[in-house]
Amino acid sequence: MTNTATITIYRADWVLPVAAPIQPDGAVAVGPDGRILAVGPAPRLVADFPDAALVDNGRSIIMPGFVNCHSHLEYTSFRGILDDAEYADWIISLVDVKASLTPEEYLISAKLGALEAISSGITTIADTSYGATTLEAAGGAGLRGRVYLEVFGVDDSHFDDTMADVERRIDDALGAAPATIDVGLAPHAPYTVSSRLYQAVSALARERGLKVMSHVAESREELTYIRSGSGKFAHDYREKMGWERMLVQPYGVTPIKYLQQWNVLHRDFIAVHCVNVTRDDIRILRDKDAAVAHCPKSNAKLGCGVAPLADLLHEGVRVGLGTDSPASSNIMDMFDEMRTMLFLHRATERDVGVLDARSCVRIATLGGAEALGMESEVGSLEPGKWADLIAVDVSRPHFAPITDPYSALVYGANQDDVRLTVVGGRELYRDRAHVGADTDEVRARAVAVRQKLQDRVLTGAVEVGGAESGWWQAAAPVIHREEIV
Repeated sequence: MTNTATITIYRADWVLPVAAPIQPDGAVAVGPDGRILAVGPAPRLVADFPDAALVDNGRSIIMPGFVNCHSHLEYTSFRGILDDAEYADWIISLVDVKASLTPEEYLISAKLGALEAISSGITTIADTSYGATTLEAAGGAGLRGRVYLEVFGVDDSHFDDTMADVERRIDDALGAAPATIDVGLAPHAPYTVSSRLYQAVSALARERGLKVMSHVAESREELTYIRSGSGKFAHDYREKMGWERMLVQPYGVTPIKYLQQWNVLHRDFIAVHCVNVTRDDIRILRDKDAAVAHCPKSNAKLGCGVAPLADLLHEGVRVGLGTDSPASSNIMDMFDEMRTMLFLHRATERDVGVLDARSCVRIATLGGAEALGMESEVGSLEPGKWADLIAVDVSRPHFAPITDPYSALVYGANQDDVRLTVVGGRELYRDRAHVGADTDEVRARAVAVRQKLQDRVLTGAVEVGGAESGWWQAAAPVIHREEIV
C-alpha cells in the first residue's frame, strides 16, 4: 500500500508528457523515491492519492525538464567577452582566456552556470569540462547528467603521460561524482587530438564503460584543416598552442570520415555540432548509431553555419539540443535555442513543414535523453521515470490566448518564465527563487572572476606560454598521413 502522505502532486492547466498526448488540467504524482507514480487528469490523481501534498501551479505548463545535450558550465563567466569574433579567431582567443583562471575561479564560474541552468528549466546536462569543478558545481546544485572529461593532445611524445593523466582524472571523477551524475570522456576535436590518442581514449572509454563526446565538423576552418592541412588551424591556432613545430599533412576527407577510419564512432558517441557534414557523413553516423548534439545558436553566432538537421532526422540519427557554452551563446535558454532552431531550419529549407513546435520540444527533452542513452530514466513524464520536471508560467499577457501549449512554449516562452524546477522529486527552484542556494554570493564572486578576465585578458596582460601553461593541459600533435589508411 502506497503511503500517500509522502506523495506530492504537481498540478497545472496543461501537462505535456512529451511521449503522450497533452493533458489539460493535468497533474504528475511523485513518489517518496523521487520517481513518477502517475500522470493524468488532476481530479483523478487527487482522488487516487487523497492525502498527497498538492502543489498547484495554476496557469502553467508542466513538462519534462530540458536535457541540455552540450554545455560548458565552466565558461559561464566568459559570456559576452568575445561576442563579435568569427570562429577561428574566437577559439584562438579562448586559449588565452582559459589559461588565465585558477581551478577555484573555474569552480565559481561553473556554480553560476549550474544555477542558471536550473532557473532556465534544465534538469539534465551533458557537460564537457576538465572535470572536478563541474562535478562539484553541478552535483552540489542538484543537477542530473553526465560530465565528459575533456582530453587534448597531439604530440605523441607525451602520449604515455597524457593517458596516465586521463586515467587519474577518471578515477578522481568517479570517486567524486554524486549519484545523479555519470562520467564520460571527451577527446576535444579531430584537430586537437592525435589519431593515436583519439583511438586510445575511445578504447579506454569502452574498457571503463564510459560514453564519449567530441566536437566534430563545427567549422569551415576544421574542414579545411582536415582535408588540406591548411588554414588558421594549421598556422595561427597551432602557433598559439605551441604546436607549430609539428608536421601537418592533409587527410583529404571530412572530419566524420576521418573518425570513421579510427573506428571510434558507435552508439555511445555524441558528435557535437556537425555543421559541415555531407550526406555520406550523415549515413555514416546513422550506420554507426552515433548521436548528434545540435547547437544552433552557437553555430549561428560564430558564423559557422547551420547543421543539416532535416537530413539528420530524415536518416534517423538521434539528435539532442545543446546550448553550448555562454562563451559562445551567452545564455543557457533552451526556449530560445528551440526557437532559433525552428526559425533557422525553416529559413534554410524554405519550408515551414521541416520542423514544428512539438518536434522542437521533443528534441529538447526526450531527443536529448535518447542521444545520451538516458531515455529510460528522463526526457518524458512517464510512470517509473525520475520526476525531473518544470513548470512554465503562462499567465502573462504575451501568452494570451493559448490554444496550443507546444506553440506557446516555442514561440513565446523564455527562461524567465520558469517558475519551478524539480529533479528527482527535489525542488531546486520555486517561485523564481533557488531553494537552499546563496545566489547573491555566487553571482558576486563570478562577477569578480569576470572582472579579472576583463582586466587581464582584454588588456593583453595575460601571457600564455603554450598549451602546457594552462591548468587544463593540452599535449599536442605529430600527425602522419599513414595514420589514416
